[in-house]
Amino acid sequence: TIVVRTDQPIKSLLVRPDMAGRMLKWSLELSEFDIRYESRKALKAQVLADFVAEMTCSPSSTDGANKWTIFVDGASNATGAGAGIILENEEGILIEVSLALSFPTSNNQAEYEAFLAGLRLAEDLGAKEIKIYTDSQLVASQVLGEYQAKNDNLSEYLALVKERITKFDFTEIQHVPREHNKRADILSKLASTKRKNGNKSVIQEILSHPSIQKPTRVLDINAIGDANGWMTPVYNYLAHGTLPNDEKETATVKQKACSYTLLDNKLYRRGFSIPLLKCADEATADYILREIHEGINSQHLGGRSLARKALR
Repeated sequence: TIVVRTDQPIKSLLVRPDMAGRMLKWSLELSEFDIRYESRKALKAQVLADFVAEMTCSPSSTDGANKWTIFVDGASNATGAGAGIILENEEGILIEVSLALSFPTSNNQAEYEAFLAGLRLAEDLGAKEIKIYTDSQLVASQVLGEYQAKNDNLSEYLALVKERITKFDFTEIQHVPREHNKRADILSKLASTKRKNGNKSVIQEILSHPSIQKPTRVLDINAIGDANGWMTPVYNYLAHGTLPNDEKETATVKQKACSYTLLDNKLYRRGFSIPLLKCADEATADYILREIHEGINSQHLGGRSLARKALR
């Protein structure tokens, strides 16, 4: 017996007495089979449940974007001091920062500056859960409460680190041997020595004063650009979530913001095959182009070469 479940009137069509042509031929061919017609029932609830379970997007991608692994290292020598920071999340986004310290500092203070810089960057990236690896046994042990900070400066650094850590939902701190932290060590040494023009694959910044110092707050105009410049709407959206009143402008800003990110309160453009590019307002961009074209080096480059040089 063959059971055919359908919501179409096939049975009534095949038993009509006035059939002719193809319908009659099909009816004769099917008559040799024992066919029973039944109305098609509704889909089983389990089928729908399986479909919903299969097609529902997993929230793991969002969780992965909020979990960051951070490697930090600080270095201080006769030529200067610097910090190397590497941040990577579960989605494979990798950020490398070489931070030069333009003030006198000990090696332990440089390690703390690297640690704090990693925390600041993670906070700017919206991290919720972080794992921090440092090759400084002293810093790791003091932050974990295993050692006491007897030096006044280190005590201030330790208090600042503990204050920053409370801003994350989960924090794990581990000491790793220097050979397992080579990349961050290289970045810290890069920052503590004279920079070369070839080092363009990482973000290079300068910290002008210790993190424990409380300087007078000055608005960094270059960080947000002119109030009427192209950077301002994107910066305001990423930093404060504010959008223009016009619906068309709002859609444009949201679309643009996908290609930008904020690091240390500065706007950077990101891409798949290029390093992060620091954004500049029109006045700063004009100065940069003029300096490259007719500045100290006086290269007098053409338009395309000038643009490529500025991107470096």
